[in-house]
Amino acid sequence: MEKRVAVVLPNLLGAAFAVLLLASSAVHAQSTAPADEKDQEIELLKSQIKQLEGRVRSLEELAPKVKVIDRKVDAQEETQLANIDAERAKALEMPIIKASEQGFRLASPNDDYRIRFGGVLQTNSRFFTSGDDKNISSTFYINKARPIISGAVGKYFEYQITPDFGQGKTILQDAWINFGYSALAQLQAGKYKASVNLERLQADPYLEFIQRSEVQNLVPNRDIGIQLNGLLLDRRLNYQLALMNGVPNNTASSDFDNNDAKDFIGRAFLTPFKKSEYEWLKGFGAGVAGTYGTESGNTTSVYKTWGQSTWFNYNNGVTADGARERLDGQAYYYWRHLGLMAEYAQDHHTLRMTSKNANLTHSFTDNGYMAQISYYLTGENASYGQVAPLRPFDPLEFEGLGALSVAARISNVATDTNQFRLGFADPGVAAKTATEVAFGINWILNNNVKYSVDYADTFFRDGASTNGTVTDRPAESVFETQLQIAF
Repeated sequence: MEKRVAVVLPNLLGAAFAVLLLASSAVHAQSTAPADEKDQEIELLKSQIKQLEGRVRSLEELAPKVKVIDRKVDAQEETQLANIDAERAKALEMPIIKASEQGFRLASPNDDYRIRFGGVLQTNSRFFTSGDDKNISSTFYINKARPIISGAVGKYFEYQITPDFGQGKTILQDAWINFGYSALAQLQAGKYKASVNLERLQADPYLEFIQRSEVQNLVPNRDIGIQLNGLLLDRRLNYQLALMNGVPNNTASSDFDNNDAKDFIGRAFLTPFKKSEYEWLKGFGAGVAGTYGTESGNTTSVYKTWGQSTWFNYNNGVTADGARERLDGQAYYYWRHLGLMAEYAQDHHTLRMTSKNANLTHSFTDNGYMAQISYYLTGENASYGQVAPLRPFDPLEFEGLGALSVAARISNVATDTNQFRLGFADPGVAAKTATEVAFGINWILNNNVKYSVDYADTFFRDGASTNGTVTDRPAESVFETQLQIAF
């Protein structure tokens, strides 16, 4: 307002001066006019000048008041700005709380400190139509009940804790810390999946089948140790190098080790066309993994079927006693709606048999393979990771039916026949080979819910006896369903 007054005063004074000049000009221009008219005009001009001078004095008197008002306005503006800054600072200190299909997340404003609550719950039904009646039973059961707590502290130190209450047991599945400073090299320590088998490393919610293949009998599950891992070649090469306690095949370790021997583990997986301009090449990946260690004592492996009955074990008195080497070749290919996965595994191990009649040490080699194909009937792109439905299921909207996929798989494990010839295993109890053929349908309702129906047949060579004569173990046929929630 003070600025307004400063502008108006000069304008009024200028107008008064202009009026005087006009009056003067009028006097000269109308010198011939009558005297009375001139006097009247002069008086009128004087009156107008006095009015202008009065307005000027009024505005001059308002100037101090305007200054006071301006000061009050400025003070109010400063207070408002200070309040805005305070609110902004307060907002920056508030934690970020988010609930989504990825779980429930609480984080600091800069995301250096965060915690995520997730979980996997799988309710299953399993019905056998044929098999060894002594070892199997149809049942409803909780396959997995895993709350998952993960996050980071101090920006770079990531962690995960995953207990499991499924199948009537309480165990610690995962508990690890990862120093994730760079994608090129990270250091992980704790309990987690051993980086060997491609099918085992695929997260449970994204499997095409409820149960993993027979090849799992030749590779480790979870173990405890330290691991260097990272991504190289513009994220085309994924590598892991680990030193771990060492566990029997298809088993998870306890939370400590009972011997000095350790396993060295290495894996490299390459996706060479990941950034190719050709879409049909991008989804190809292949790799190799292996382990080497020395084992002793009761750390021999037991092989199981889809229905979790034992089809191969060693005779009493057989223990691990020497080197154990594993090799795993692996590959996948995903293009549009099609998914392919294949794997070959080999386990070379040294055993000791101690009995009344013999004390023998020998090395054996078991091997196996799996091949799997899947296809999405509803148009989604197949993936090794999560597949999101194009139209999530909504019971009130018929347009949303979810995603539907079909899958087929064959897998086989063949044990070393020398184990039977030398008396380490009994062919009347333990089978020499197991071949599984499985078919599955998956209905992915949304990003968190999936319903699966699978059928599997497993055929055996040997593994049973009739009147002292070795025969083939009865084939195992099983239907299994699973309702899963994962977030």
